[in-house]
Amino acid sequence: MPAGLVVGVIAFPLSIALAVAVGVPPAFGLYTAVAAGAVAAVFGGSRFNITGPTAALVPVLSHAVLAHGARVLPLLGLLSGLMLLGLSILKAGRLMKYVPGTVVVGFTAGIALSIAFGQLNNFFGITGTNPAEEHFHRRLLDSFRHLGSGTWQELATGLGAAVLLFSWPHIPRLRRIPGPLVAVTAGVALVKLAGLDVTTVQAKYGAIPRSLPAVSLDFFDLSLALEVLPLAFSVAVLAGIESLLSAVVADGMATDGASHDPNRELLGQGLGNIAGSLVGGVPSTAAIARTAAGIRTGGNSRAVGVTHSLLVLSATLIFGSVAGAVPMTVLAAILLVVAWNIAEAPEVARLVRRAPRVDAAIVLATALITVFFDLTYAIGFGVLASMVVLLRQLTRIPAAAEMLPDDSGRIRLVTPELSELIRARPDIAFFNVEGAVSFFSASTFEYELSSQDHRPLILRMKNVRHMDATALLTLEGIIEHRQKVGGRIILTAIQPDIQPVLARFGIFQKLGPGNVFEHTRCAVASIDPPQGTTTSEDGSSSATPDLPKTRAQV
Repeated sequence: MPAGLVVGVIAFPLSIALAVAVGVPPAFGLYTAVAAGAVAAVFGGSRFNITGPTAALVPVLSHAVLAHGARVLPLLGLLSGLMLLGLSILKAGRLMKYVPGTVVVGFTAGIALSIAFGQLNNFFGITGTNPAEEHFHRRLLDSFRHLGSGTWQELATGLGAAVLLFSWPHIPRLRRIPGPLVAVTAGVALVKLAGLDVTTVQAKYGAIPRSLPAVSLDFFDLSLALEVLPLAFSVAVLAGIESLLSAVVADGMATDGASHDPNRELLGQGLGNIAGSLVGGVPSTAAIARTAAGIRTGGNSRAVGVTHSLLVLSATLIFGSVAGAVPMTVLAAILLVVAWNIAEAPEVARLVRRAPRVDAAIVLATALITVFFDLTYAIGFGVLASMVVLLRQLTRIPAAAEMLPDDSGRIRLVTPELSELIRARPDIAFFNVEGAVSFFSASTFEYELSSQDHRPLILRMKNVRHMDATALLTLEGIIEHRQKVGGRIILTAIQPDIQPVLARFGIFQKLGPGNVFEHTRCAVASIDPPQGTTTSEDGSSSATPDLPKTRAQV
């Protein structure tokens, strides 16, 4: 299939580059693209997703390699794969879509910055730095201290590759050929034919094996597994989010109205990570750029992912020795372009300039926490901060509002007939309750209704869709308070799904007979007007104290 071949050509140099970015030999990335790519394509919930090593996981995995060595990567793949299977069984796929967009943009930008700055040493040919430095600012300072160790040949090769990669997509006749493949081929030619004196993949990591390793669990270490469980959870969450985002993008690009199954996608990614770990690979996710490339070249089935894996396998067996001659500075240039593409700098700048200040702050804070601390902390902070902001806004929305006429003399959200009836009865307090009455709105709900007003109170419940325990306790307290000061409280137009909730909690019993009505006009008719006034025929309907059986009409 042509689409699978194109994606495979793109994936081969990227798999090498991403493995190098993590700090492990290129073979780790190639094994991942072969095993995880094929398994996830077959068992995943999206027909289009292409799975393999991705830039999204680079900061987490490079930190793991610094702390525990390369042996931890297959173990992380196995553990995160099992966690993804668990999330699939728990049907957590649909929950991933509730991660706020500001958080996704923020940690993606942070990942891009981490990748870009992490490639400075390879791009400039810097040597002599301390590989054990874990913190971002210390690694950056260490690189600047050794900036003089780089050579002009390394820098020139890196700059040339970067210019080629950035300009290649803008050449109409040539952009169908993957830019990374062109850059890698040119780099190998310079090393082999021109004798360019630069650090190559083979010089740094040794020759790329021209075979796949045997399936093995020799990497499993129980004590290490327990130690890295939190890290594995970070990998699983990020892999799930990234893969589901890729599936959403693919659905949008597809022309046949395709829709992915999020829980099956988590299953496929879990099995893919387990398969990759058994052959010594690194943790993997679906790759948005490779997925998009497959769709643009006509791919519309799972065969694209399988074909791409077979091509990477063939290229590893045939061209493994040639790939060892790729300059490290060329791989760094590829990763710099990848970082620029995933950062979506224009989108981040637009959010910072035009979004509400608090949302812009969440984007920037999430990005900075990703860079300076940890991706897990960044996601946790972003989600928590977004929830706090949302709850703050929700608490400002009144759960109950008195039904008063506007400038035109009409009462909103009711029929003209009911509006006239309410205006004709100033001896009754009318309140409209709206939306979800919950813990975040209970205080404003209580504030609006807990007054010393002795007039009968009618609560119109037509627009209430949810009430939690806090709201029910608050309503119970309002009823008790109202009854204590000698006032009457009536509920009307209760939705069918709210009725059993109120009945089970004892609200109807607390109200007493004759205080629950299907129609607001019936409730009005049950209240005698003050002496010397009369009601219209519209308000003289008899009360219906039994629970309503049909949806409210007024």
